[in-house]
Amino acid sequence: MEVNEYRQELLDSALQRIAGIATPDRVNEGLLYEFMERLTQAEEFSDVIPCHFSGTGSRGRRLRVDGYQLDEADDSIRLIVCDFSAEHDLESLTRARAEASFRQVQAFIEDSRSGRIWSESGAGESDAAELASMIESLAGKISRYRIYLFTDSQISGRIKELPESDIGGIPTEYHIWDVSRLAAVSQSALGIEEFEVDFTEFVDDGLPCLKASSTDEYQGYLAVIPGDVLARVYDRYGSKLLEGNVRSFLTARGKVNRSIQGTIRGEPEKFFVYNNGITCTATEARLVDCERGTRLLGAKYLQIVNGGQTTASLHAALRLGQQRLDKIHVQMKLSVVTVEEAESLEGMIEKIARYSNSQNKVSDADFFSNHPYHQAMERLSRRIPAPAVHGAQYHTRWFYERARGQYQNAQLHLTPAKKREFLRENPRAQMLSKTDVAKFENSWMGKPHIVSQGAQKNFSNFAAFVARKWGEDGSSFNNEGYFRDVVARAILFKRVEQLVSSASWYQTGLPRAQIVTYTIAKLADVINSHENGGSLDFKIIWNSQALTPNLEEFLLELAAQVYEVIGYPPVQGMHVGEWSKKEICWQKVKELPVSFPPRLQSILVGKEVLLANERENFVAGKENTKIDALSTVISLGVRYWQELADWARQCSPIYGKEADLVRLASRHGWIPSDKQAAVLMSIRARMEREGFRADS
Repeated sequence: MEVNEYRQELLDSALQRIAGIATPDRVNEGLLYEFMERLTQAEEFSDVIPCHFSGTGSRGRRLRVDGYQLDEADDSIRLIVCDFSAEHDLESLTRARAEASFRQVQAFIEDSRSGRIWSESGAGESDAAELASMIESLAGKISRYRIYLFTDSQISGRIKELPESDIGGIPTEYHIWDVSRLAAVSQSALGIEEFEVDFTEFVDDGLPCLKASSTDEYQGYLAVIPGDVLARVYDRYGSKLLEGNVRSFLTARGKVNRSIQGTIRGEPEKFFVYNNGITCTATEARLVDCERGTRLLGAKYLQIVNGGQTTASLHAALRLGQQRLDKIHVQMKLSVVTVEEAESLEGMIEKIARYSNSQNKVSDADFFSNHPYHQAMERLSRRIPAPAVHGAQYHTRWFYERARGQYQNAQLHLTPAKKREFLRENPRAQMLSKTDVAKFENSWMGKPHIVSQGAQKNFSNFAAFVARKWGEDGSSFNNEGYFRDVVARAILFKRVEQLVSSASWYQTGLPRAQIVTYTIAKLADVINSHENGGSLDFKIIWNSQALTPNLEEFLLELAAQVYEVIGYPPVQGMHVGEWSKKEICWQKVKELPVSFPPRLQSILVGKEVLLANERENFVAGKENTKIDALSTVISLGVRYWQELADWARQCSPIYGKEADLVRLASRHGWIPSDKQAAVLMSIRARMEREGFRADS
């Protein structure tokens, strides 16, 4: 995609977010949300909090901040400043413009650290003042400031590098995400920026390394990394090094292990003996053979999939000034995943992470991205067209992105005409990611405080819910009715975002994300408290691909009341973002005296109808599961089942009727019954858990 074309699509998406209210502040807000969402999908960020402030600080300096993220994994704080023109023509971002924006954030940080922002900036009781308070209170704990400039301009060729500096002795780094860099990431195979860790920056001749094993899918290496080098690498790259599930696990359970710290302080020379080391993946490795043996010079898209606590504990020791890290050595198992297809690459990395963590208390929900739920949602999304609306003579689809980058990769090799056709049928506004669906569903299920905890924690919570309810075959989810209801809830969520943005009481910088999830949860609670105790009739929303005007009017009223609770935390100095994560905040919203208007009775379904719909969906899901199992058994092919039978004879024998079925599946032309297909799928899952991998 050309940069100009990508930029126009970005602007169009931003305008959709703000319901067409094209004031400069609202356009900037829409673009900020677009950048945030796309960089979250690219794993550059996890949970950004919009927080717009522009003012004057000490010595007449300009202050500016547009968003932030406190990264618990490495105790850094990321601050965002925007430079959006939204003009028709693509502009060039000069070094002078970029440095001016960075200086405004630096000034904000400095005035926050000194406490001046309270008295001199005019921030008052805003979110920016709460951010300033947090920066002041955490001044001694923050490991690094990472300042990001978001711009819809294109970076000038004169900006070659952005050297680090420091603020109050704390390392400060600078990043520019211009429209061309964002476009490049969206079109990469993994949908991420594949940064490279150059070990020669930390060790002159790289790390000692041995080649361990290799297949067509990966190359395995064993290396030894000095403790101070691992700590400094983590200090430089932070949580970008942590595979998503490990990052969530680490922040949820405390990142510094006391026994590891004890070894660092008391017996650093025995660290290699006592510690299990780290397990990593990469997409490419640079190696060289020399007199000292094979050396690992660098690794592209290095991810720590096991050993996050080891890494974070060494980093904590580095920050505390413990000088004995040079006596520590850590074993590193590195798997360089060489498959090129994005889905296979992501699946391989996920399996390595799963098996590496099999001895730790990490639940299957943490490794949920390849769960059959997502496979079912993907199939349904490709099969079910949405109703044509607004006079359109064609159907569209809601594209479910099971693997990161699927939506972009589906367009890569299309002709311009075919690409236009694809985008007409699968508009970006109707692309659903896994974390999107988790957000929509948990909002409706009355978990806005969980949604407010961020994408990863919310996704893990939703994954655990699905894992509990999946049962033997997932019939409750693998059906058209459930998929249509999910899409209807997506329409509800996206429309509430637009309604809040266009509300007369809404100001740029208010916590829109929290207002939206709490409003939807409160709507579900109000309906549940209704005398019928049913639900919204999601079929109405699906059929019209929109909300009714009366429902929109009620949601606007509801959102204003919700904001009165979540926008004003009961404890002075508590940030709205932190308040909204607490269950007591949800309890306070539930206590709002709101009843469902009689005029909306027609868009409700009662309990009996709701239960009947669920039964109908479940029966349909049973049929879908049978069809999916049958088609999978056949599509795997005779060779697959022959290989499975050969492997089972040597490693995990199959007896009786199961053995007979596998032999039948190994014959050309044989078609299994529904029950036989289900048994074969069960055998396949068991054999793959025990280690079977087909060569075909």
